[in-house]
Amino acid sequence: MSVRVIILLSLALLGGCKQELESVPLPEFVQSWTKKTQNDDQRVWDGVVGNWYGSLVREDGSRHQWLNRHYGDGTYEVDFQTTNADGEVNFSREAGQWGVAAGVYFTIFRGWLYDDAFDPSDPSDAFNYDAYRMLELHPDRFIYESLKTQTRYEAHRVPAGFRIPAPEDEAEI
Repeated sequence: MSVRVIILLSLALLGGCKQELESVPLPEFVQSWTKKTQNDDQRVWDGVVGNWYGSLVREDGSRHQWLNRHYGDGTYEVDFQTTNADGEVNFSREAGQWGVAAGVYFTIFRGWLYDDAFDPSDPSDAFNYDAYRMLELHPDRFIYESLKTQTRYEAHRVPAGFRIPAPEDEAEI
């Protein structure tokens, strides 16, 4: 018996001991890399750097508002404000890393910010990693869609120092 056959049989026997995982469909991205592509990638990166505000009303009637500050070094801070249907307001601040590649915007949640304290997240928790299909990027508007939930988000560029407005003042933005 050849060495190759013995190795293949050994792998087949050992493979049977592993837990079977379901196949996970992955999106297909086809891109030819060129110097022009590199320049385009940098323009997209530079276009996402800055402060972005967005809001949406969820099916349960709650309003979800966010202010995301994307820094040029690939880090971010984001403030979330959720107002439930009863008017109760919840606020949180998170920090992490962000990036863009091949039409995908992604975030890696690293933890929560409480005043000057940082509470790290568990890097082995798959929930802390998100990917979004970039649909539109304009100097003043960014539209992207979650690859997990297909939720569509629209954010508008805002100046430094911008604060999340009360829902009734949002129409002024």
